[in-house]
Amino acid sequence: MQLFAFQPRRRLPLGEWATDRAPFFCMPDFPILHGPDRPDLLRHEILADIFEATAARVPGKTALIFGARHLTYAELNDAADRVAHRLIEAGVRAGDMVGLWHPRGIELLVLQLGIAKTGAAWLPFDADVPTDRIAVCLDDASAKALLISELSAQAVQAQSGISAQILTASELLSALPEGTALRRREGALPEHTAYVIYTSGSTGKPKGIAITQRSISHFLRSENARLGVREDDKVYQGFSVAFDMSFEEIWISYLVGATLWIAPKEIAGDPEALPRALIENDVTVLHAVPTLLALFAQDVPGLRIINLGGEMCPQALVDKWATPGRQMFNTYGPTEATVSASLAELKAGEPVTIGEALPNYGLLVIEVIDPDSIVNGVVPPLKILPFGDTGELCITGPGVAAGYLGRPDLTAEKFLPNPWARNEQEARLYRTGDLARVENGTQMQCLGRADDQVKIRGFRVELGEIEAVLAEQPGVGTTAVLLRKEGDIDQLVAFYVPSGATPRAIKDLRAGLAEKLPPYMVPARFEALPAMPRLQSGKIDRKVLKSQPLSAAAPAEGSDTPETPAEEVLFAALEKLFPGQPIRRELDFFSDLGGHSLFAARITSTLRQDPRFAQATVADIYQNRKLGLIAEALQAGMVGAEATADRPFVLHSAWRRWRCGIAQGLAIPFLVLLTMAQWLAPFFAYHFNTGDADDKISQAVFASVLTFIVAIVLNFAIALFARRVIAGNLKPGSYPLWGLTYYRWWLADRISEAVPAYMINGSPLYAAWLRLQGAKVGPEVNLGSVTIRVPHLVRIGEGASIGNVVNLENARVEGGLLHLGTIDIGAQANVGSYVVIEGDTRIGEYGHLEGQSALASGQQVPARKVWHGSPARERGDFDPATLPARPAVTPARLWWERAVFITGAVLIAVLFFMPVFPTFLLIDWLDVPNLSVRPLVDDGSITALQAFGLRLVKFFLLALPASGVFIFATVLLSAFIRWALLPKMKAGSWPIHSNRYLAKWLVSQIQESSLAVLHGIYATIYSAAWYRLLGAKVGKETELSTALGVVPDMLTLGDECFIADAVMLGDEHIDGGWMTVQPTVVSRRSFVGNGAYVPDGTTIPENVLIGVMSAVPRNASMKDGDTWLGSPPMHLPAREVVAGFAEHLTFAPSRWRKLGRALVEAFRIAAPHALVIAVGYAIVLDAMPLAEADRWGLVALDLAVGGVLFGFATLFFVAAFKWLAVGRYKQRAVPMWTPFVWLSEASTNLYEGIAVPWFLRYLRGTPWLNDAFRLLGARIERGVYLDTTDMTEFDCVQIGEYSELNAMCCPQTHLFEDRVMKIDQVKIGSRVTLGPRCTVLYGAQVGDGAQLGPLTLVMKGESIPAGTRWHGLPAAPWR
Repeated sequence: MQLFAFQPRRRLPLGEWATDRAPFFCMPDFPILHGPDRPDLLRHEILADIFEATAARVPGKTALIFGARHLTYAELNDAADRVAHRLIEAGVRAGDMVGLWHPRGIELLVLQLGIAKTGAAWLPFDADVPTDRIAVCLDDASAKALLISELSAQAVQAQSGISAQILTASELLSALPEGTALRRREGALPEHTAYVIYTSGSTGKPKGIAITQRSISHFLRSENARLGVREDDKVYQGFSVAFDMSFEEIWISYLVGATLWIAPKEIAGDPEALPRALIENDVTVLHAVPTLLALFAQDVPGLRIINLGGEMCPQALVDKWATPGRQMFNTYGPTEATVSASLAELKAGEPVTIGEALPNYGLLVIEVIDPDSIVNGVVPPLKILPFGDTGELCITGPGVAAGYLGRPDLTAEKFLPNPWARNEQEARLYRTGDLARVENGTQMQCLGRADDQVKIRGFRVELGEIEAVLAEQPGVGTTAVLLRKEGDIDQLVAFYVPSGATPRAIKDLRAGLAEKLPPYMVPARFEALPAMPRLQSGKIDRKVLKSQPLSAAAPAEGSDTPETPAEEVLFAALEKLFPGQPIRRELDFFSDLGGHSLFAARITSTLRQDPRFAQATVADIYQNRKLGLIAEALQAGMVGAEATADRPFVLHSAWRRWRCGIAQGLAIPFLVLLTMAQWLAPFFAYHFNTGDADDKISQAVFASVLTFIVAIVLNFAIALFARRVIAGNLKPGSYPLWGLTYYRWWLADRISEAVPAYMINGSPLYAAWLRLQGAKVGPEVNLGSVTIRVPHLVRIGEGASIGNVVNLENARVEGGLLHLGTIDIGAQANVGSYVVIEGDTRIGEYGHLEGQSALASGQQVPARKVWHGSPARERGDFDPATLPARPAVTPARLWWERAVFITGAVLIAVLFFMPVFPTFLLIDWLDVPNLSVRPLVDDGSITALQAFGLRLVKFFLLALPASGVFIFATVLLSAFIRWALLPKMKAGSWPIHSNRYLAKWLVSQIQESSLAVLHGIYATIYSAAWYRLLGAKVGKETELSTALGVVPDMLTLGDECFIADAVMLGDEHIDGGWMTVQPTVVSRRSFVGNGAYVPDGTTIPENVLIGVMSAVPRNASMKDGDTWLGSPPMHLPAREVVAGFAEHLTFAPSRWRKLGRALVEAFRIAAPHALVIAVGYAIVLDAMPLAEADRWGLVALDLAVGGVLFGFATLFFVAAFKWLAVGRYKQRAVPMWTPFVWLSEASTNLYEGIAVPWFLRYLRGTPWLNDAFRLLGARIERGVYLDTTDMTEFDCVQIGEYSELNAMCCPQTHLFEDRVMKIDQVKIGSRVTLGPRCTVLYGAQVGDGAQLGPLTLVMKGESIPAGTRWHGLPAAPWR
């Protein structure tokens, strides 16, 4: 779509127009419908001048007829002069405001004219308006007086809040004493207000629109230049003077000297009496709303002109009334643009439009402005659309009002400077809020309100467009279409008033709309009404229609008859999901019915309820699309209804489970201590060496660093002992869960987990470390961040390469048994990043398993084959000749590299430990003697336990600002190393034995080492700045969570992107001894879901969605707006779109919301470090008296007990924060820029940053983890095995008894969709097994006894039938 953008005060290249500076005469052509230029219609006059000129010209001509009364122009002029005289006597002056509330009749029009003759403005009220509204409007407009009939005097006097003087018609119209000199207006100007009309406001308070004398005077001449009302016409006067269409009746008649026939109230709305009265009174000009004309029981042959306005005009009405010899017009215009701004002459058989602009007016269409993009009253730059595009209609010209009375904020949003003005009359424009487009380059088509735009099944739908097409159908009068929720399904409901004797058949209406609209825009229900409910203004009352009871739903007509069992089940399910729509085999589930990803999951779950189609998958919907093809796929996979045998499942007694649990519980303090020792020992070493006056900081720092290094080495040594001694002789096979073999494996695995292996990932040191643990690893093997559950059962051949975040899950729990298996990866094989490999698997020589794949137990990748996907399947052959030859490497180079890796690993670890010392110094400086707790202990004021608690609180408060220093110092250190010491990474290929590879490895080490300190920065408002500091290009308003494998110099993220948790984003590719690095680009507003894999070299176009755990297709396959899901990725034709949330809560937050989030997230970043530092100080100072007494055994015990207790306390701290700050999670949808989301994310961050690393990770695989999750709100039944801590909204998780969740499984209870956090339940039944890295999205259910293979995704809203086996991304039947 080509846009013409207005950006004030920017330098434009030659050929563009600086819209805020260019003079009017140098305007280029823009897509604007200009009316004829008629400067002769622009005059220095007011309304009274117009009437008085006509009265002087035709004084004897009849001006008004009401019943038997006739008034000539001279008589009307005299009567109005008397009213004006008395108003001036009462203090009314030009420019003042006067209220007008009087019943229909001649007196009303005389009073109106009398006000005009004073030069004042009138504020008209409908005869039936409540007095309290009158009081509100009078006060808002600061009215001087209120003119009423004597019949209303009592009601007005009883109404409080009316301060204007009350004047009755009788006293104003009574004859003046003889000889009285008439008082005339003075100082009346065209700039003065002529009238004010109040319309309803969105806040409930009516808003006043002030129209100037100049505007209305010009309008009368401009519109009649097209209408052609003449002096010899008799004009029907039926509108309330509170409705501005009355000007067309009254004042155009005054302009030309025509006669007004005022209809009595009792026949004004009578469809039988009114046309007869028009005939009897020889009326030639009728101004009306289409609804009134549609109700006429007979033609009125004498009508020369019919002018319709106020609502959409049905085509059938035009065909009936646009007869030869009669002109029929359709006028359009809001009150804010002075009655009307455009006019179309209607012809039978021709489309109905709102036509062309009136003389001196202009019509243009701009891109719709989201209300939430208007911040502090500032509207974003306007973008004019070319002819044919749909957008918001704007009006320019002398009729644009001054604004809303007393509403400068609303005026600033709706009345704007016109950047495309040609002259001073066009200097301002009004945004109507109506959708429109220019057709055929000359005619404007109005399509309804912009705020009538709704979303149904992911599609944007303009209700006005549906109404327009429905109004074109024969036998249809007035129409209104609404989106209503019936049951749990959003449905379009069409209300209409039949224009014939009998309503047209619903099937005919549906067929007529289906010819012009896509199926998802055809209403599900059609409701015929005798009349439309209306507001006082005459507009349709849509609130009444929203609650209008509907008739019983009729079955959809035109559907195909099902011929197979699959069609019977499918068609029945579709009829419920898409009520009212015909179900035919040739229809596309997405583009015709309007289905999307959530509906695909729902329809699949419905199909699975029939045992014959329990194997149905969402892929059946995506890959076949057309209903007939979907039914054929279902029929081909249909199975018998006989029950399937339950899979073997060993249930263990509570005693066996808790016997193991007790043994695990005894080991847990030791495991916690391993982690605590890595920071508590260096902590103590520093403070012990700074206790005396002659201690030197440098010595304390040296002692602390040395202790830190020793603690790391000891961790490696203890882990090696565990692997070799405790679990070194475990054999492949199946062992009972909770037995001795399980315990041995579990203990060794937990001890190994405490090792900071990230220090040596990607280097030959990691291969050496695995060899020490018993793994058989050949030479020249390159290993990224690989997790191996049983190392001595793994063989990796010479020259193999394994990517990042690869899990060799050769120990898993399934069916109540621990399964240990071998993994054999052949020589020169390649395993991509984000891969899961179970035991009893093999990859042959040069075999390639690409990223985001799963190799399940028993699978084998043949030599020289490429496999991909979950489950992995063959994708082609691999030719080793495509790899470049490995460069020769000398032994000296290898030894030098080993030295670099060892030195680099230790040095970077130490460097990122160093920022803790400025933190200590700051705390010691802040800890003035007056804050000391020890004197209170020495004098016996408090106990030792109370002292510990006081120290903890004191040091937590002191550590909060100190933690800021700690984090800031870490950031500066990272930036210094990155930019001062390391070269910028460039695209290309390099041997792994090259300096470029070493530099890349060091950058990765910086990211990994800093992650321990800066983990809290991720998924915050600060994360984008952190990535920019590392070298990535990150656009505005982009959200970044814990991206993995990032090569910062190669990463570009566009504006408003969203990178969710644990996305593998552009990591390097290593194969055959070569590293390849390519740029990775994610374009504007694209979304990459949790756990997705984006390989380097990928360019994701704009507004693309990559689903949860999905791989990315090749660049050539992706287009703007695409949705891709799964591995291998498949294209989704439509996705669910989250709507109804303000833009300032999603994509365009205010500064205050940014500040609020920044403060919350600053606390969440600092609090974990502050807590750890505070606990460290409290524990160390508690042990210091023992150290001073040289009681070192008790010192070690004190530190150990304190450290272990802290580990346990982290769980209770996080639980307390969760319950106090967030409470109980429940199903909800909350936009991202709201406090609930910030607090929820803070709770998750504290859980992941404190409770998991310090304590809960050691509870994995124990019964104790279930209790911990119950404390946090999860519903977990007995006997559940959990080898994962990947859980967030705990209250929304339900897991049945004896179920098994293996490593990295995630009940994903929330997702961010269109920057809205959606939370819902995840229900997992009893005896369910989830293989490694399975994810069950919110709203999904897994039935009892089901089994999910590794790397399986259950989509939101999906239901897995009981007793079935599934695997894959997305889940598919196990085959």
